[in-house]
Amino acid sequence: MRLPIAGQQDWSADPHGMAYDNPQFWDGAHLESELHRVFEICNGCRLCFNLCPSFDVLFRRIDELDPHREEAEGKHIEGGKIIEEHEAAELLKHVTVSTENPVNLLHDEDKHRVVELCYECKLCFPKCPYVPPHEFAVDFPKLMLRAKLIGAKEEGIAPRERFLGATDLVGSVMTRVAPLANAAAHNAFNRMLMDRTIGIAKDRQLPAYAEETFATWWSRRAPVAGGETPVALFATCYVNYNDPTIGKAAVDVLEKAGCEVEYPEQVCCGMPKMDGGDLEGARKLARRNVETLLPAVRAGGKIVTPGPSCTLMLRTEYPELVPGPEGREVADAVMDLSDFVLQQARAKKLPKPPAGAVGKVAYHVACHNRVQNFGYRGRDLLKWAGGDVTLVDRCCGMDGTWGMKSEFFADSLKVAEGAARRVESAEPEVVSSDCPLAGLQLKQKTGRTSYHPVRILSAAYGGEPLRSPRKGT
Repeated sequence: MRLPIAGQQDWSADPHGMAYDNPQFWDGAHLESELHRVFEICNGCRLCFNLCPSFDVLFRRIDELDPHREEAEGKHIEGGKIIEEHEAAELLKHVTVSTENPVNLLHDEDKHRVVELCYECKLCFPKCPYVPPHEFAVDFPKLMLRAKLIGAKEEGIAPRERFLGATDLVGSVMTRVAPLANAAAHNAFNRMLMDRTIGIAKDRQLPAYAEETFATWWSRRAPVAGGETPVALFATCYVNYNDPTIGKAAVDVLEKAGCEVEYPEQVCCGMPKMDGGDLEGARKLARRNVETLLPAVRAGGKIVTPGPSCTLMLRTEYPELVPGPEGREVADAVMDLSDFVLQQARAKKLPKPPAGAVGKVAYHVACHNRVQNFGYRGRDLLKWAGGDVTLVDRCCGMDGTWGMKSEFFADSLKVAEGAARRVESAEPEVVSSDCPLAGLQLKQKTGRTSYHPVRILSAAYGGEPLRSPRKGT
C-alpha cells in the first residue's frame, strides 16, 4: 500500500482526475485525454443516444467523420452513387479495412459543441453501465462540468453566467421592485435588449418575482411550537424570491404532519454558480450553508427542500465542496420535500385531504429527482392523497438556466416536446412537478400552470383545489 507523503493528499483513488481539489482536474492536457477516453467508451456503447443533444451531436459527428462508415454498413460508393453490397462483390475485394478510431477525427469545435450542449440533467449517469465503481469510471456530466470549469478558469466567467449565478443579489433587488421587474419581463423591447446583451432568449417565459420574499413572510409569522419531529426547511432561491406559496404550503403540510419547522439562515445552494463555471463561488455558498444548517442537523432534524436541483446539490456536491465531517453530516440529512412528506403520510402522521380534492393529475418527474434514485415520491404522494395520477417521465429540457439562453432556447423546446405531449394526452385537471423551472417549461409548451405536489396537497386541505386549465380557457 502506497502511503501519501506527509502534508499531501493521496490521489491514487482518483486516477481520472475528477475530484475538484485534485491538481489533475485543472490540467488541460489531462482533460483532453479524458474527453477522448470517455467519448471512445460512449461511442462503443451508445446506450444514451436519445437522452440529450450532447450524445446526438457526438454520435452523428463521429459517423460523419468516419471514412469507412458506408463500408461498415455494407454500402460502397462508386462514382458518387451508393450501391448495395450484393452489387459490389468485385469492389469488396479491393476494400481496405481501417482500424483508425473515428473519435480521433473529432475537432476541437466538435468537442466544445458536445460540452456546451450538456445541460447537466445527469440522466445518463444512472443509465450508464460504466459509472464508478466500474473500472472505466465514466461520469459524463461531471466531465462536461469539468470542461466548463476549466474553460471559465482560462477565459474568465462570462457576464451572463455571473448574472445568472447571482441569484440572491438579483432576487433581493428584483423583489423590492417586483411590479416594475415583472412588467419589464413582459416588455418586447426590454426582452430584445436582454437577448442581444446578456443572451436571455426573448421568447422565454421568465418566472415572476414576488412582492414579499418567503424569508420576510417567515420573519413576521408567529412561531408554532409543539411538533414532535424537528425539520429544517431549505426553501431554495426560487421559493424565496419567485414563488413563496410553495414554501408556505410546505410549512402548512409539515406542521399538519406533526413537524416543528425551522427556517435557518441560508443562501443559494450554489448550483447556478457551478453551472456558470464559478467553482469557488459555489464553494463559498456551500460553506456558509453548512455552517448555518449544521446546528439543526446536530439537533436531530432533517433538512427538507422542495427543489430537486438544490436537493441534488446539497446531497452530492457538498461533501466534496466542503470536505470533512461537517459537509457530509449536512448532506446525509437532506431529503426531498415530497419524499419526506410521503414518509410522514405512510407513518399515519398526516391526515388525508377530502376525497376528490386532488383530482386528475399529470405529474412530471424532474430529472434531478430521477437521478437520486429514491423513486417517484411526488407521484406517490399525490396518489396517497387520492389523486388520479399519470406519470410524465420525460426530460423537459429546461435544466436550470440552460433553457433560458438564446442559443439553446430552440433546442430546449425541442427536448420538451415529448413531455408536453404526455401532459396533454393525460387530459389532466392539474399539472404537477417538483421542479418549478420544469413547470415553467411545461407552461410555455402547453399553456398550463404547474404546481409542486405539496402545494396541491395544501390547497386540497384548504378546500380550494388547484387546477391547470389551458391558458385562455
